[in-house]
Amino acid sequence: MSETRPQSGETLDAAPPRKRRGKKLLFLGIFILLLAGGGFAAWQFVPGLADKTRTAAGRAEPAEPLAAATKPVFIDLPEMALTLPNNGHPRQMRIKLSIELAKGTTEKGAAEALSPRVYDALLTYLRTLRDGEIDGGLGLDRLRADLFRRMDLVMGPGVLRDVLITSLVLA
Repeated sequence: MSETRPQSGETLDAAPPRKRRGKKLLFLGIFILLLAGGGFAAWQFVPGLADKTRTAAGRAEPAEPLAAATKPVFIDLPEMALTLPNNGHPRQMRIKLSIELAKGTTEKGAAEALSPRVYDALLTYLRTLRDGEIDGGLGLDRLRADLFRRMDLVMGPGVLRDVLITSLVLA
Protein backbone atom coordinates (compact mmCIF):
# COMPACT_ATOMS: atom_id res chain seq x y z
CA MET A 1 0.00 0.00 0.00
CA SER A 2 1.62 2.93 -1.14
CA GLU A 3 0.49 6.32 -0.42
CA THR A 4 0.47 8.72 -3.15
CA ARG A 5 1.75 12.00 -2.25
CA PRO A 6 0.75 14.96 -4.20
CA GLN A 7 3.40 16.43 -6.24
CA SER A 8 3.87 20.08 -6.48
CA GLY A 9 0.79 21.64 -7.98
CA GLU A 10 -1.53 18.72 -7.27
CA THR A 11 -4.01 18.72 -4.38
CA LEU A 12 -5.18 15.84 -2.37
CA ASP A 13 -8.94 15.41 -2.23
CA ALA A 14 -9.76 15.41 1.43
CA ALA A 15 -12.97 14.15 2.94
CA PRO A 16 -15.86 16.61 2.42
CA PRO A 17 -16.28 19.04 5.38
CA ARG A 18 -19.12 18.44 7.79
CA LYS A 19 -22.22 20.48 7.28
CA ARG A 20 -22.26 22.92 10.20
CA ARG A 21 -24.12 25.49 8.23
CA GLY A 22 -27.54 24.00 9.17
CA LYS A 23 -26.75 24.09 12.90
CA LYS A 24 -25.55 27.67 12.69
CA LEU A 25 -28.76 28.73 10.98
CA LEU A 26 -30.83 26.88 13.59
CA PHE A 27 -29.02 28.59 16.49
CA LEU A 28 -29.28 31.98 14.77
CA GLY A 29 -33.05 31.47 14.29
CA ILE A 30 -33.52 30.48 17.94
CA PHE A 31 -31.49 33.51 19.08
CA ILE A 32 -33.60 35.87 16.95
CA LEU A 33 -36.83 34.34 18.28
CA LEU A 34 -35.68 34.71 21.89
CA LEU A 35 -34.62 38.30 21.28
CA ALA A 36 -37.96 39.16 19.65
CA GLY A 37 -39.89 37.42 22.44
CA GLY A 38 -37.99 39.37 25.10
CA GLY A 39 -38.66 42.64 23.30
CA PHE A 40 -42.37 41.84 23.00
CA ALA A 41 -42.58 40.90 26.69
CA ALA A 42 -40.86 44.16 27.67
CA TRP A 43 -43.27 46.09 25.42
CA GLN A 44 -46.27 44.50 27.11
CA PHE A 45 -45.20 44.34 30.74
CA VAL A 46 -42.87 47.29 31.42
CA PRO A 47 -45.07 50.26 32.33
CA GLY A 48 -44.63 53.29 30.09
CA LEU A 49 -42.22 51.65 27.65
CA ALA A 50 -44.71 51.78 24.79
CA ASP A 51 -45.35 55.50 25.36
CA LYS A 52 -41.63 56.25 25.55
CA THR A 53 -40.91 54.45 22.29
CA ARG A 54 -43.80 56.21 20.53
CA THR A 55 -42.48 59.55 21.80
CA ALA A 56 -38.96 58.71 20.64
CA ALA A 57 -40.28 57.71 17.22
CA GLY A 58 -42.17 60.99 16.96
CA ARG A 59 -45.63 59.41 16.95
CA ALA A 60 -46.69 60.52 20.40
CA GLU A 61 -50.40 60.54 21.06
CA PRO A 62 -51.73 63.39 23.17
CA ALA A 63 -52.78 61.81 26.42
CA GLU A 64 -54.37 63.28 29.52
CA PRO A 65 -52.50 62.87 32.75
CA LEU A 66 -53.77 59.84 34.63
CA ALA A 67 -54.43 61.84 37.79
CA ALA A 68 -56.71 64.28 36.02
CA ALA A 69 -58.46 61.56 34.04
CA THR A 70 -59.25 59.26 36.94
CA LYS A 71 -59.82 61.44 39.99
CA PRO A 72 -63.02 63.46 40.19
CA VAL A 73 -63.01 66.88 41.83
CA PHE A 74 -65.26 67.20 44.89
CA ILE A 75 -66.10 70.35 46.82
CA ASP A 76 -67.59 70.09 50.30
CA LEU A 77 -70.13 72.79 51.02
CA PRO A 78 -70.47 73.96 54.62
CA GLU A 79 -73.27 72.47 56.67
CA MET A 80 -76.57 74.31 56.39
CA ALA A 81 -79.05 74.45 59.28
CA LEU A 82 -82.61 75.59 58.66
CA THR A 83 -86.15 75.34 59.96
CA LEU A 84 -88.76 73.51 57.85
CA PRO A 85 -92.38 74.61 58.01
CA ASN A 86 -94.36 71.64 59.25
CA ASN A 87 -98.01 72.74 59.57
CA GLY A 88 -97.32 74.78 62.67
CA HIS A 89 -94.82 72.25 64.13
CA PRO A 90 -91.46 73.39 62.78
CA ARG A 91 -88.67 70.83 62.26
CA GLN A 92 -84.97 71.48 62.24
CA MET A 93 -82.87 70.24 59.34
CA ARG A 94 -79.11 70.04 59.08
CA ILE A 95 -77.71 69.09 55.68
CA LYS A 96 -74.18 68.84 54.37
CA LEU A 97 -73.53 68.50 50.64
CA SER A 98 -70.60 67.62 48.42
CA ILE A 99 -70.66 68.51 44.77
CA GLU A 100 -68.71 66.81 42.02
CA LEU A 101 -67.48 69.07 39.26
CA ALA A 102 -67.48 67.96 35.65
CA LYS A 103 -64.20 67.01 33.99
CA GLY A 104 -62.33 69.98 32.64
CA THR A 105 -63.90 72.43 35.08
CA THR A 106 -61.42 75.07 36.13
CA GLU A 107 -60.95 76.78 39.47
CA LYS A 108 -63.55 79.30 38.35
CA GLY A 109 -66.17 76.54 38.60
CA ALA A 110 -64.99 75.68 42.10
CA ALA A 111 -65.18 79.30 43.21
CA GLU A 112 -68.63 79.60 41.65
CA ALA A 113 -69.79 76.59 43.67
CA LEU A 114 -68.99 78.40 46.90
CA SER A 115 -70.65 81.67 45.92
CA PRO A 116 -73.53 83.19 47.94
CA ARG A 117 -75.83 82.79 44.93
CA VAL A 118 -75.59 78.98 45.24
CA TYR A 119 -76.37 79.06 48.98
CA ASP A 120 -79.32 81.35 48.37
CA ALA A 121 -80.77 79.01 45.74
CA LEU A 122 -80.29 75.97 48.00
CA LEU A 123 -81.75 77.56 51.13
CA THR A 124 -84.71 78.99 49.22
CA TYR A 125 -85.54 75.53 47.92
CA LEU A 126 -84.89 73.67 51.20
CA ARG A 127 -87.15 76.01 53.21
CA THR A 128 -90.10 75.13 50.98
CA LEU A 129 -89.87 71.39 51.71
CA ARG A 130 -92.85 69.81 53.44
CA ASP A 131 -92.76 67.10 56.10
CA GLY A 132 -93.30 63.98 53.98
CA GLU A 133 -91.18 64.99 50.99
CA ILE A 134 -87.91 63.76 52.49
CA ASP A 135 -89.10 60.50 54.04
CA GLY A 136 -87.89 57.26 52.47
CA GLY A 137 -85.30 56.44 49.85
CA LEU A 138 -87.24 57.98 46.98
CA GLY A 139 -87.56 61.20 48.94
CA LEU A 140 -83.79 61.47 49.20
CA ASP A 141 -83.38 60.74 45.51
CA ARG A 142 -85.89 63.46 44.65
CA LEU A 143 -84.12 65.84 47.03
CA ARG A 144 -80.76 65.14 45.35
CA ALA A 145 -82.27 65.59 41.89
CA ASP A 146 -83.90 68.88 42.84
CA LEU A 147 -80.70 70.16 44.44
CA PHE A 148 -78.76 69.20 41.31
CA ARG A 149 -81.28 70.90 39.04
CA ARG A 150 -81.22 74.15 41.03
CA MET A 151 -77.43 74.23 41.31
CA ASP A 152 -77.08 73.48 37.60
CA LEU A 153 -79.34 76.44 36.81
CA VAL A 154 -77.32 78.77 39.03
CA MET A 155 -73.83 77.56 38.06
CA GLY A 156 -74.53 77.01 34.36
CA PRO A 157 -74.64 73.85 32.27
CA GLY A 158 -71.61 71.59 32.18
CA VAL A 159 -70.03 72.74 35.45
CA LEU A 160 -71.69 70.30 37.84
CA ARG A 161 -71.59 66.52 37.52
CA ASP A 162 -73.35 65.35 40.69
CA VAL A 163 -74.65 66.42 44.08
CA LEU A 164 -74.02 64.14 47.05
CA ILE A 165 -75.77 64.37 50.40
CA THR A 166 -73.05 63.56 52.93
CA SER A 167 -75.07 64.32 56.05
CA LEU A 168 -78.77 64.86 56.74
CA VAL A 169 -80.36 65.24 60.17
CA LEU A 170 -84.07 65.98 60.74
CA ALA A 171 -85.22 66.76 64.26
